[in-house]
Amino acid sequence: MKKRYAIFIILGVFGLTVAFLSSGCGRNGNTSGQIILPHDEINTPSPNIDLPADSDGDGITDDMDNCPNVANPDQLDMDSDGKGDACDDDIDGDEVANGSDNCPTVANNNQADRDGDGKGDACDDIFNDTDNDTIGDGVDNCPTIPNLDQADLDRDGVGDVCDDDVDGDGILNAVDNCEFIANPNQTDTDSDGLGDACDPDDDDDGILDENDNCRLVVNPLQENNDGDLLGDACDTDDDNDGIADSTDNCPIIANNDQLDTDGDGFGDACDDDDDNDGVLDGVDNCQRVFNPVQTDTDGDGYGDECDVDDDGDGIVDAVDNCPLIVNPDQSNIDGDLLGDACDPDMDGDGVDNGTDNCITMFNPDQANNDGDAQGDVCDPDDDNDGVEDVADNCQFNPNPGQEDNDNDGIGDVCDPDDDNDAICDINETVAGICTPGPEGADNCPRTYNPDQANNDGDIYDPLNAATGGDACDIDDDNDGILDDGNGNGIIGDAKCTGYGSPFGGSQAGCDDNCQFSFNPQQIDIDSDGIGNVCDPDMDNDGICNTNETVPNVCVPGPFGGDNCPYMVNTDQLNFDFNFPEIPPMPAGDGYGDICDPDDDADGVLDFLDECPYNRDCH
Repeated sequence: MKKRYAIFIILGVFGLTVAFLSSGCGRNGNTSGQIILPHDEINTPSPNIDLPADSDGDGITDDMDNCPNVANPDQLDMDSDGKGDACDDDIDGDEVANGSDNCPTVANNNQADRDGDGKGDACDDIFNDTDNDTIGDGVDNCPTIPNLDQADLDRDGVGDVCDDDVDGDGILNAVDNCEFIANPNQTDTDSDGLGDACDPDDDDDGILDENDNCRLVVNPLQENNDGDLLGDACDTDDDNDGIADSTDNCPIIANNDQLDTDGDGFGDACDDDDDNDGVLDGVDNCQRVFNPVQTDTDGDGYGDECDVDDDGDGIVDAVDNCPLIVNPDQSNIDGDLLGDACDPDMDGDGVDNGTDNCITMFNPDQANNDGDAQGDVCDPDDDNDGVEDVADNCQFNPNPGQEDNDNDGIGDVCDPDDDNDAICDINETVAGICTPGPEGADNCPRTYNPDQANNDGDIYDPLNAATGGDACDIDDDNDGILDDGNGNGIIGDAKCTGYGSPFGGSQAGCDDNCQFSFNPQQIDIDSDGIGNVCDPDMDNDGICNTNETVPNVCVPGPFGGDNCPYMVNTDQLNFDFNFPEIPPMPAGDGYGDICDPDDDADGVLDFLDECPYNRDCH
């Protein structure tokens, strides 16, 4: 076909009109490949012209075409391997076929794809985009968390979505009461969990801060006396007179002179009774001097309170301590403004002279411990026990004998800790002196015992010597045998001993052989002075009763505890140990031979057994 096309072109040069048949067939079904002249249908043979082949018809002859069978007039060959890109199955020449190459036009034989988006790093528009948010890791402020907007409130280079302190105020988001507004001091005036920096109503009074005339002080009514920008609740000068409200005696009436004649805290500008005498200033004969009854002794129109000498005793009122009673001597015991002649409380303790139990000594509480006619401050013996207060070791508790068990200078009747062991005698705490013990009150209140040990757990009874803590309990195990039975003051120097009778050994005139273990019979098999109930080796054979070691006393035997604890048997022999049961003969037992009534476990007691150590002999 290529030759025919070339012929057509040549014929056109000579002015011939050629019918071009793309299928290669002539008119009337002619398939000879000849050119048909349409009008006269004269058969003219084709010229025999050999031109270079162009199999894909792309205008590039096969011998020059890098893809002879695939049209590619651009002849692109990216990897310069002589095979055009249009027919090259590895365009970029990286030895990875185009179909599986994640960068088919960029050589990357390692196929690296760090963000896993199917596009190799070598050709990824956003190189190494770990979080696949289209922002490359090199510029992404949160390279592992997608954040396309790259928001960074505090401009610290760390995006908000991965910044544990979004506002950069040094407070972690998890505990920041304004996560998105910097507020390092975390101030939260109304304690509602929102910091003031982001709280629209800092004082939680229902008025938004932007409209609140006291943003940090609750004032829902928004009162504002002086009409300035600050509400009264937070305005330090509500009347705007230059005097702070905290010291202004007329806080809502301007009075910068602060005159307050009667000193009642209300300035004259707002006080309708300047002298606070109950008489309004307009009719008061002493407007600025207290005189509620308006007495005017000399009738001069000036009340006595503002008259220079109301009683005419020659002492002007300004210095007269009884201005209405003649007292030229001006006697004044309590040193107040009233002389004794007119003072209903000469000692100034608030108790009238007529009822004061110490008329000339200050005692407002009128304390009178012993109930006599004299108050304590003027009574030389407050407890009336015959011992004057200056020498009494219990000033307010009668104790003529002045008993003091611990010699601490505080008599027993008023000492909260009579034995000075820091355990209070009763179940109470006295700061700096004592506290209750584990049982409450001191279980030996007159015997020093800070550990409060009480082996038998009985309750202290002052009438029963065999009660209370071990330090004062004469029978610590409560078994009826006294700890110091011989009464010489030394416990354990004469211990009770005895051997095995139902009634025990000696119990009279001896010390308890188990001071802290109940053993009224005082049985002591080995007579070593240690009763059986507390003796780790009752038969004194060096083998402990139980499977334990008691240093310097005993050790376990070969079978554990002593197999004859009540009989000496250092060898611990046990003939029938581990004997099996062979009916009618029983199994062997754990008793040592010395105390075993049937040593061969044949069912025949030894004293009847002809062969006590042979099961087969009876």
